[in-house]
Amino acid sequence: MHRFTTTNIHRSTLISLFILFFTIPAFCQEIDDNQSCIECHGEEDITGEIDDREVSVFVDYAKFEKSIHGGFACIDCHDDIEEFPHEFELKKVECSTCHDDQLEVFAKSVHGVAALERKDALAPKCFTCHGKHDVLPPTDPESKTYIFNIPSTCGQCHKEGTPMTETHELHQHNVVSNYSMSIHGEGLLRRGLTVSAVCTSCHGTHDILPHQNPNSKINIANLSSTCMTCHGQIERVHEKVIEGRLWQQEADKLPVCIDCHQPHQIRRVYYDDGPRISDETCMTCHKDDRLHKEENGEIVDLFVDRDPLQRSIHSKLTCVSCHFDVHPDNTPVCKDSQPVDCSICHEEDAQKHLKSVHGQLELRNDPDAPSCVFCHGDHEILPKTDSTSKTFSRNVPVLCSQCHADGQSAALRNTETVHIQESYSMSIHGKGLMESGLTVTAMCSDCHTAHLALPANDPESSVNPAHVAETCGKCHLGIFETFQQSIHSSLVSTTDEPLPTCHDCHQSHSAQRTDEASFRTQIIQQCGHCHEELTETYFETYHGKVSKLGDTVAARCNDCHGSHSIFSSSDPRSSLHFNNIIDTCKECHPGSHRKFTGFLTHATHHDKENYPSLYYSFLFMTTLLVGTLGFFGLHTLLWFIRSLIHHLKYGGPIIKYGSDQKFVRRFRPVHSILHLMVIVSFLSLAATGMTLKFPDVAFFGWLSGALGGPYWTGIIHRFAAIITFTYFGTHLFMLGRLFASGRMTIKGLFTADYSMVPNLQDLREFGANMKWFLGLGPRPTFGRWTYWEKFDYFAVFWGVAIIGTTGLILWFPVTATRILPGWFINVATIIHSDEALLASAFIFTIHFFNTHFRPGVFPMDPVIFTGRIPIEHFKEERKREYDQMVEEGVLEDYIVGPPPRWLVIGSWIFGLSFLTIGLTLVGAIIYGMLFVYM
Repeated sequence: MHRFTTTNIHRSTLISLFILFFTIPAFCQEIDDNQSCIECHGEEDITGEIDDREVSVFVDYAKFEKSIHGGFACIDCHDDIEEFPHEFELKKVECSTCHDDQLEVFAKSVHGVAALERKDALAPKCFTCHGKHDVLPPTDPESKTYIFNIPSTCGQCHKEGTPMTETHELHQHNVVSNYSMSIHGEGLLRRGLTVSAVCTSCHGTHDILPHQNPNSKINIANLSSTCMTCHGQIERVHEKVIEGRLWQQEADKLPVCIDCHQPHQIRRVYYDDGPRISDETCMTCHKDDRLHKEENGEIVDLFVDRDPLQRSIHSKLTCVSCHFDVHPDNTPVCKDSQPVDCSICHEEDAQKHLKSVHGQLELRNDPDAPSCVFCHGDHEILPKTDSTSKTFSRNVPVLCSQCHADGQSAALRNTETVHIQESYSMSIHGKGLMESGLTVTAMCSDCHTAHLALPANDPESSVNPAHVAETCGKCHLGIFETFQQSIHSSLVSTTDEPLPTCHDCHQSHSAQRTDEASFRTQIIQQCGHCHEELTETYFETYHGKVSKLGDTVAARCNDCHGSHSIFSSSDPRSSLHFNNIIDTCKECHPGSHRKFTGFLTHATHHDKENYPSLYYSFLFMTTLLVGTLGFFGLHTLLWFIRSLIHHLKYGGPIIKYGSDQKFVRRFRPVHSILHLMVIVSFLSLAATGMTLKFPDVAFFGWLSGALGGPYWTGIIHRFAAIITFTYFGTHLFMLGRLFASGRMTIKGLFTADYSMVPNLQDLREFGANMKWFLGLGPRPTFGRWTYWEKFDYFAVFWGVAIIGTTGLILWFPVTATRILPGWFINVATIIHSDEALLASAFIFTIHFFNTHFRPGVFPMDPVIFTGRIPIEHFKEERKREYDQMVEEGVLEDYIVGPPPRWLVIGSWIFGLSFLTIGLTLVGAIIYGMLFVYM
C-alpha cells in the first residue's frame, strides 16, 4: 500500500544499510521495539505513495507516546510487518482487532454502510474522528472527541461548503451554522456548559442511523426518550404549561419534540397566547388596585402593576407562562389557581433549593422559609446585574440580613452563630462591597451559593471544611493554588488530625485585612489551636512577649513560616530552608547572616535533652536567685526582729533639722547625683523590663499600655540603659582619678577603711552581727562601709556587667552573632531576664529594708540625697568611723549644718515616690510568680 519515494528515502536507506552490514549480523531481524520504526518514520520529510498519491508517512513519536495507544508497539497495529526493512506495500490497520464491538455497531450505521459497503470516498473512517497516531481519550481537551470539539469534528463533513454538503442533498441545511446559533450551541460554545447537547448526544457515536430506522435515536418513536436523556422533567413541564392540549391536536396522535423544536435550530419558545388566554384577559381584573382576596385569614393584594413587569427579566413571558393552571372555562379564569411553580423553567435551581436548608424549611411549611419570591420578587424580577435588583451583589447582604441579622428569624433559630450581618459589614469583604462599592468582592451567595445553601457540617456544603478552600479559591485563585501545595493541604499532608482551612485563620463573616493590627494579633492564637507546644515556646521569646502586650510589628508565625505557602523546612520552597532563611530574617533584621540564623526560635530551657545550654543557664540563674534571696532574706528577717527589740528597748536617735543641729557630711553632691541616676535608671529598667518578663500579669499589661505600648517601653528601657552605662562609666573615671592622685592605692583597696572591697574585717563584723541577731553578743561597731553596703556596691558592678553585656547582645543581635553563635542569643535572654529579676527582687526587698524599713531609719534614710547625717545618728550607726575621726582630729572638718529645707522635702518626696513604685513592682512580681506562672 505504501511506497517510499526514491528522493526522500536516501537518508533512510543509508541508515538501513549501516544497520544491516555493520551492526546486525543477519540481513533481516525481527522488530522488537518502536525505535527501529522511528529511525525512518521520525524524519519529517519522509513520504510515500498511497493510491498513486504522494503523502507524508512521518510519525510524530512524541504525540504517539502521549496518545491512548502510547504504550503499544508499532507492530501491534501494523501486524503484517515481520522483519526490517519491511515491504513498501502494507495493508490498512484494522481497528477491529481490539475494537470489534465498536466496529460491529459502526458497520450498521450510515457511516459504516457508506464506508464498508458502498466504498464511498467521503465516508468517515475510524481515524477521521479519532485521529491516527495521536488518538486521545474523550476526556482530554485536545481530543477530537472531547465534548467541546465534537461539533468541529462532525463539521469536517457536515459543515456548509464541504464535499458532503455539496454532493448529498439531505445535508444541505446549514447544520453546523444552525447548531451554533441554537440554545444547545450557545450553551456549549458561548457558556461552556459541558452538559449541553452535542451531535453525539442525539445521533449517537458509532451507532448513527437514519431517522427512518426504528432503532435510530432520532426515530420519531425514540425521539422523546432521546431528548429526555437531558430534559428529564420535560413531560411534566409541558403538561403544566399547555394542559396537554397540544398533545391532542389529532386524535390519538401525540406530537414529538421536533414538531415544535426544529432539530439543529432549537430556540427559546415564548407562547404569546396561552390556551386562549392573553395578558389583556388577565389585566381586565388585575389592573384594579382594589383587587384582593382572603387567604388563611389574611388579605392578599391581587393588583398587578404592569410597569415593573415590563422592566423585569420575564417581560417577554405571558401571564400563563408562569400561571399555567388558569383555564378559560373557569370564572374567573384564575379560579383555584395555585402559586407559581418556578421549577417549570428553573428546574436545576429549584432542585438545589429544595435540597438546601431554605428548601427543607419550605417543605415543612415553615412560615420563616424564604421562597423564590422572597429573594427574587414576583412580577418585578430583575437580573442580578441590575443595580436595583434584590440579587445584585451590593444588595444581597441586605436581602439576607432580613432573616440573618440579630433578632431576625434565622438568627433566633441558630444561636451558635451571632452578629452575622454586623460582622460581615465590618469585614474586609463587607467594607469592600458596601463602602468601596467593589461588586467583585465576596457576599453571602458567593460562599454559601445562591440556591444550595447547606449547613457547614453537610459534606456537600460549599462551606464544609473539605470545600472551603475551593470556595474561597473562586476569587482567590492564586492563593488557593499556593495553599494546595502547602503542608496544610490534604493533597500534601496525610493525618488524622483536622487540617486548617481558610476559615480557621480568616474567620468567615469577619474576615479582616491581613495587615491590620487586630488580624496580626489573633493569628498566633489561630496557629496555637494546632501547634500548642510551639506556641508556648514562641511566647517565651521577645517576639511572643511583646505580641501579648499588643505589639503588631514583632514577627508572628506567618512572618517566618509564610501564610499560604507553608512548606517543610527541608523543602527548597520553604522560607525557612537553609538557602532562604537569611533572606527571611532580613525582612526584620537587616544585615542578617548565617550565624545569626542559628538563633533557636522555638527552644525552651525546659528541654534538657535538646537544649542543654539553655537548661543549665536557667538552672544556674535560678540557683543564684534562690540562694541570694534566701541568704539575705534570712539575714534581713533576723536583723528586723533584733532591731525592733533593740529599738523598743533603747530607742533610737532623733533626727532633727533645726538650725542648731549638727550634721556630718557623708557624701558629696556628685555622689548624690550618681545615686539619683542609679535610682531613675534602675526603676525605669525594672518597670519596663518586667512588662516583658511577666506579660500575662494584668498590672504589667496595664503598665505597658500606660507607657505607650511595647515600642515605647523599649525606647524607655534603652534610654535607661544609656543612663546606666553613663553613671557606671563616670564612677570608673572617678576611681581612675583617685588612683592617679594617690588618694587610693592598690594596697589600700584591700586594707583601708575607705575601700569598698570586702576584707577580713567585714567577715568578722558579719559574724559579730549574726551573734547580735541571735542575742549571743553585743552589737558590732562599723566603720565607713558595712559588709552589706559592700555587697550592694558589688551587686551593681555584677549587674551592670552581666545585665549590661547580655542587654547589648539582645539590643544588637545581628552584630553580636558575628562573634558569638546564634544560640547565645537564647542564653543571653535567660541570663538578662533572670539577673534582672534577681536585682529587682533584691533592691525592692533587701535594699529597701536597709534604707527604709529597719527600725531607726523608718520610713526613709535621706542621707544619700542630703549628703549629711545627724551626728547622733552617725555616732550610733558608724561608731568605729566616728572614733577614728575623733582620734585623727578630722571630725570638725566634716561637721556641717542641717540641709536646706527644700532639699529635705524634695528628698522625702522623691524617695517615698520611688519606694512606692518599687513596692508596687515587687508586689506584681510576687503575684505573677505565685498565681500566674505557677
